[in-house]
Amino acid sequence: MWTYLLIFLSALALASVFIRRAYLISRKKEVTEKEELFDGSFDELKNQKVAKGDAVQASALYSKGELLMEAGKEDEAIKMFVQALALDALHVETQNKLAMLYMKKQMFSSASALFAQLAQLTDDSVHYSHLGLSLYQQNEFEKSRDAYQKAVELDPSRPQRYASLAQVYRSLGQLQNSVIALNKAADLDQENIDYLLLLAELFIELGDTEAAKNMILRVMEIDEANENAKMLMEELKALRADLLKK
Repeated sequence: MWTYLLIFLSALALASVFIRRAYLISRKKEVTEKEELFDGSFDELKNQKVAKGDAVQASALYSKGELLMEAGKEDEAIKMFVQALALDALHVETQNKLAMLYMKKQMFSSASALFAQLAQLTDDSVHYSHLGLSLYQQNEFEKSRDAYQKAVELDPSRPQRYASLAQVYRSLGQLQNSVIALNKAADLDQENIDYLLLLAELFIELGDTEAAKNMILRVMEIDEANENAKMLMEELKALRADLLKK
């Protein structure tokens, strides 16, 4: 019961934080493609001045929130962070901490609202990646794909982001794109068995049994006793036998 009450109160408070943003956005008639994806422009909000007293109070609330987090009092920390954002809506550190807490508590809609704003404010690949995950958890696959694409565009060095993008493509039924993204992850982390096994599964779904076999053999070169690889190989043999009968 308390959890649901917290979700309601946090969502209500967070909504008030964005009310000024919604008003400013409504005045804009033209938005870019990026702005359409992430619910509007923040240019005017970024230029808004925060009163010195509000900034000091928001900073103090943020510090209290951090201490509460360290003490394991996450629900109370959320309240502090929400109050801080009511005073200084664009305080990046507060937004990030609150968004991560929302993710931990599976409050994905609230998390994605904050990560979308953070992504535009900072243009940081980490925030786009977190946005992609929060949207994926809500089955917003197309928006999740766009967020992950932006993340890998900004920082193409992290294999896990390509793997996450591959999973989104798979959920969208775009298996060829999934293979491309996952191949990139496997190139960056060539000893990662999970990527190779997932590639084998994708090739099986695509009906490319030879490519699937090659992926499984690569896994077995790294880990000869890998049970998942053995199971996939048996599945592949059964699939090939069925194809021969037809």
